[in-house]
Amino acid sequence: MALITKDGDQAEKAVDAPKIEFPCENYVIKVVSLDVDGIHTEITERLLVHAPEMNTAAENTNRSSKGRFISFSFRIVAQSEDQLSALHRDLMSIEAVKMVM
Repeated sequence: MALITKDGDQAEKAVDAPKIEFPCENYVIKVVSLDVDGIHTEITERLLVHAPEMNTAAENTNRSSKGRFISFSFRIVAQSEDQLSALHRDLMSIEAVKMVM
């Protein structure tokens, strides 16, 4: 499995870390951000750059109890660790995004 630092770089591989075989269908990307206007569109557009085959109909959305944050779960076909690192960096560059898992 690709271990990604908060800067989007690949961390040193842990000996006991689970391994992903690429391509990996139904790989879940979860994004937590502030609930601001247009955030869903911006996140989706960035995801489609890195994973154009993404099925946008298969996403889940949850709002925090106080309505300040929103989380999105998307399913993509992960092609490589490099793809996942680039996607992480791109999503984290959005000011409202607080976490990408």
